[in-house]
Amino acid sequence: MQFIQVVLTTLLSVFTLFCITRILGYRQLSELSLFDYVNGITIGSIAAELATAERGEILTILIAMVLYGVVTLLIAFVTDKSLTMRKVITGKPITLMKQGKLCYDGFKSARLDINEFLMKCRNNGYFDLTQVDTAVLEPNGRVSFIPTAANKPVTVSDIKVSTTQDTLVANVIIDGRIDSHTLGNIGKDKKWLISKLKDIGVDDISKVFLAICDSRGTVTAFEKTKGQPKNILE
Repeated sequence: MQFIQVVLTTLLSVFTLFCITRILGYRQLSELSLFDYVNGITIGSIAAELATAERGEILTILIAMVLYGVVTLLIAFVTDKSLTMRKVITGKPITLMKQGKLCYDGFKSARLDINEFLMKCRNNGYFDLTQVDTAVLEPNGRVSFIPTAANKPVTVSDIKVSTTQDTLVANVIIDGRIDSHTLGNIGKDKKWLISKLKDIGVDDISKVFLAICDSRGTVTAFEKTKGQPKNILE
């Protein structure tokens, strides 16, 4: 009987946690603020308690879990409507570097060690601080960089070359199976796809690991390959 109760409370915990995260949105998965991070851990901890709770505690823990989700949703609503509350709850950016000079007060306010800052620079491709003009610590803990004029990447507009805008590609075959829904969304059918695959030398769909189609109707197929390639980084 106790085993069945654990199974049921675990399923209830997973279902409730899934519902809460879906309601809160994808923000919890990516751009986490300090509040989101702490609240996410708290909700997860309550969900873990729910999975092993006694029968008399289930409702209490469930209410606490839902209440945390509701409060988080309300705070997200408030921060979307009020710039002042957004600054108070999620924080505001801190300048760490400006015009090529490190801002000591910014590091002190952010409680950020210089070695940690240098690591963030390297992670963003800046191994030489002289290449950085401005660095800003965002509320989610990431550092945004503005390179110096001499190290700014060249863009297409700089060299005045005409290009076409890239668009999302459609995954029309995944692991040997045609995605009819995706094909319909791009206005194509299975007969058209098979014809395109034959044009590029693919006769057996089951051997295709992934096939994509761009906005111009060009199909690219990646066939399944056996064996593990040698890792040149080892």
